[in-house]
Amino acid sequence: MIAPDHWMPISIISAKRKYTDSTTATYGFTIGIVHGILSAIIALLVAFLGVSVIGYDRIKIGSVFLLAVVCLYILLNIRKEENKSEKIENTSLLVSFIPDPAFLPIVLAATVYSEPFIGIMSLLFIVSGGISLMIIALFAKKGMLKGLEKIKPTRVDYVIVAVLAITAIFIYFT
Repeated sequence: MIAPDHWMPISIISAKRKYTDSTTATYGFTIGIVHGILSAIIALLVAFLGVSVIGYDRIKIGSVFLLAVVCLYILLNIRKEENKSEKIENTSLLVSFIPDPAFLPIVLAATVYSEPFIGIMSLLFIVSGGISLMIIALFAKKGMLKGLEKIKPTRVDYVIVAVLAITAIFIYFT
C-alpha cells in the first residue's frame, strides 16, 4: 500500500476537501480493505483454478493486458476531464480500489500449505492492507498538506498511469 497509486488519491482528496483525520482514516481503511479483498479473491481464483486450466504464461499476459486497459481508461478519462475542465478525483480514487496482482505470487507459493493457512494468510493480507493504507494516507495528508492543495488531480493520474505501466512491464519480464 506504499505505492503512490494507493494512497495519493485519498490524501489529495482529503486535503482538497479538508476532511478530518478520522474521515481520512475511515476512507483509507475502507478502501484498503476493499482493495485487499478484491486482490485476494483474484489471487485465490487464479491460484486454484487458473493455473491448472489457463497456464501461468496466459495469466501473465492477461495481467499485463488488464493493466494496459486500466491505463488506457485513465488516460481517456484524463483527456475527457481536461477538455471539460472538470475534476478527475473520482477516477483517481477508483484506481485505489482496483485489485492488483501483488498477492498472487504469495498465494501461488503458499499452495503447498493447507487451505486454512492460505485463508489466514489472505485475511492478514486484507487487514494489513486496510491498516497500512489508513496510516500512509494520514501521514501523507499531514506531511504534504500545503503541496497537495496545489496539485492538479490530472497530474496524479499521470503518475498512477506511470506506476501501473511500470508494474505491467515488470510482470511481463518476470
